[in-house]
Amino acid sequence: MTDYLDILIVLLVLAWLWTRFKKYNTAKQHEQDNRPDELPPVAVVQEDGNSDDVGVDVDYLKLADEKGREAKVAMREKNNVEAWELLQQQKSFYNKFFISEGRNESELTALDSSISKDLANLLRQDKKHKDALVHIIYWVANSKTVTKDQESKLRVYFNRAKLMGPSVDDVMDYCLGDEGKQFHVVQKDVDNWV
Repeated sequence: MTDYLDILIVLLVLAWLWTRFKKYNTAKQHEQDNRPDELPPVAVVQEDGNSDDVGVDVDYLKLADEKGREAKVAMREKNNVEAWELLQQQKSFYNKFFISEGRNESELTALDSSISKDLANLLRQDKKHKDALVHIIYWVANSKTVTKDQESKLRVYFNRAKLMGPSVDDVMDYCLGDEGKQFHVVQKDVDNWV
């Protein structure tokens, strides 16, 4: 029953975001159609990523999406350092979006954890298997439903990490146990399993 409610909530959020996106595009088109022949000078404000100020008119979801696409390009080009930085910026923009919209923490955690699949892949390439497993567990534990792909990746990353304590089934039960897990909690638990 809660899975259906979760799906309904996600669908409502997506519908709301789509509506805002359409209004934004309509307003932008209207603004372009009605602008004077010569535009006044425009001040450009650069987002520094470290600011705690949350702008009212900044589209953080769009910025997060752009950083995600740039990170995918960097990963294809095997530029792992740049990809890591871009994924961290994407996480930051998601955080700023949720702060500006007054959303709850569980929604942010679900969105934030989706980035961990790519972060785990980068850590795997650097042979940091335990850290990669932490990200995979965070990703799986905060998903609404566990897919075959997630279960498969969890098993593969678990085997690479070579933990002495729990079995892979114990880790899967851990992921399915509580409703959502914070990254720092997963990290602490995995450190205790070594």
